[in-house]
Amino acid sequence: MYLNNNPTAALKWARIGFIGIIFIPIFAYHFIITFLNIKVSRILVVALYLLCIPSIILSQTNYIYGGITKHFWGYYPVAGRYYILFLLMFAFLFCYGVWLLFKNLSKKDVPGLMYQQTRYVLLAFTIGTFGLVDYLVKYPFINVYPFGYICAFFFIGLIAYAIIRHHLMDIEVVIKKTLVFAALFTIVFGIFVAVTLLLQQLLGGSNRLFGFAVSSLIIIFTVRPLEMLLIKVTDKYLFQKKYDYKHLINEFMDELKTMILNTTDIAQSTVDFLNTSIRPAASAVFMYNRFTSQYDLIASHDFKDTALKIAGSSELVKLLEKTGKIIDIKNDNKLTLFHENKHFSASNIILIIPLLIHKELIGLLCLGKKKSDEEYTENDIEALAGLSGALSISLNNAQLFDERADAEKRALVGTIATGINHEVGNPLNIITIKLDTFRILAKEGMLAHKTKDEIINEINDITKVCLESAQRIAEITKQVSEFAKPDKKLVFDKVNISEAIDETITFLKNGMIIESDKIEKRIMCEHAYAMADRGQLKQILFNLIKNASHAIDKNTGKIIISVDKNDGGEISIKITDNGHGMPKEILDRVFTPFFTTKEPGKGTGLGLALVKIMTERNNGKIKVESHEGKGTTFTLIFKGGLL
Repeated sequence: MYLNNNPTAALKWARIGFIGIIFIPIFAYHFIITFLNIKVSRILVVALYLLCIPSIILSQTNYIYGGITKHFWGYYPVAGRYYILFLLMFAFLFCYGVWLLFKNLSKKDVPGLMYQQTRYVLLAFTIGTFGLVDYLVKYPFINVYPFGYICAFFFIGLIAYAIIRHHLMDIEVVIKKTLVFAALFTIVFGIFVAVTLLLQQLLGGSNRLFGFAVSSLIIIFTVRPLEMLLIKVTDKYLFQKKYDYKHLINEFMDELKTMILNTTDIAQSTVDFLNTSIRPAASAVFMYNRFTSQYDLIASHDFKDTALKIAGSSELVKLLEKTGKIIDIKNDNKLTLFHENKHFSASNIILIIPLLIHKELIGLLCLGKKKSDEEYTENDIEALAGLSGALSISLNNAQLFDERADAEKRALVGTIATGINHEVGNPLNIITIKLDTFRILAKEGMLAHKTKDEIINEINDITKVCLESAQRIAEITKQVSEFAKPDKKLVFDKVNISEAIDETITFLKNGMIIESDKIEKRIMCEHAYAMADRGQLKQILFNLIKNASHAIDKNTGKIIISVDKNDGGEISIKITDNGHGMPKEILDRVFTPFFTTKEPGKGTGLGLALVKIMTERNNGKIKVESHEGKGTTFTLIFKGGLL
């Protein structure tokens, strides 16, 4: 189009070129939603592609390009009547795609590798968006040089860098397979020709068929070893970084540092990490349950039999504990005898990796074949063996942490129950006294002089008092039950903060942990809510108020609980005490698990660590300020608003 001297021919080439341009915004949008794994209706995607058909037809008429004009760089088309529709679609899909990338990048839980990939893709598409200038120039009143090809150059360069440096696509697999195939074909063809010619030379040029047969046999027996040798060579010299043992472990440990001490979260993080690096077709992590003596599935990806449990006494477990080695189902004939094999085969699992602590099998990491259909190499196996060691330690530590946390919770419930005995005793005494008094009066005949209506009224009064007392007992036992029961799956809802604080204070008062007159509420937003799990929010408040009650003086101590709405739309809850405060060396370690300043046997050091974990699980933040001798303030920040 630029080089043509004939305007009619230039317009023809412009219209042919536009057929390719039509697909650019749709390809870009489709790439982004696929890359970000965003579930979009297939109908929408198909509709976008079908939209190209009328666009292609219109592109060959004056409706898209109404003519052509001459610039100093050559001929350039002029926008037609309906060209604006294409321009709006292009701008919308490109800009919307950039927004989706930015939105994904701003998430807190984006894995490290995915974060780097998204950064470069976002930068590439942001620069690519400026290429829209090429399409604006088609309007005669915009006289700007179409520099979009420069943006396209940077776009391609950044995407290529993300592919090579951050494994954006499996380009390495394509390169490796191409190199292996080319080298294998060259060697095999060379062997075939060389052996055939050599035999013909030895046999004096006769019996060519015999030479072909011998060459074919040699190829049959050498082609597989040659292929494996070439794969190892390419792995070692071309893709060493991808399979570097230390690199893989460090990647995993970086992910693990951001994880909360929870077995399920750690296992799922590992599965997600492997899906972005080794990319197995399916993966699963099983963890030993000492109460059922079985291995339960705690995290998986595309694993079909999600109800599978592995008996602790199975032959598979015995073999893994005995050898401590990774089992390759395809090559280990012993596994065909195991009952679990059919379950693993159904989910395309081919590797079973033991998770061992002191020769005790605490779990299993199961991986399917690679999506690229490559074999697991020696480097893969070595890296996975190292990864299993790190994963075993992390899961074991998380399990120990959970057990200690449960133990502390049970001990706390026991302490509360002792205090609640008094609180339950009062309404029980009222019920007993009322009923006993009525029984004695009736027995001694002291009700005989009363009328039927008077007796009924007295019975109603007694019944009302007894029902109120029974209701009081029911409320107290319900509070204890809710606090003591194991944590369930989090259910996020709009929790009225003022109500949650009142219920927590009542519970603390009933347990005789603190007197209600020691607590002052300053609710700036009476109808403020937090998006959180109701049970866990109350548990967070309970632990912080209980801690504050231990820090204040019995006579002059005061705890102030304030609630306010921040400028950013978040809700902050402050729990301030006028206690003894903390020095900096203690303040820096206040959320460290198992750190405590109490005497041995009087504290586990898990209270505030649990508060931090529960706050973060509810997408919240916690801060602490303290001055020695002046008191301490804990600030909770949650996403929320006003009811």
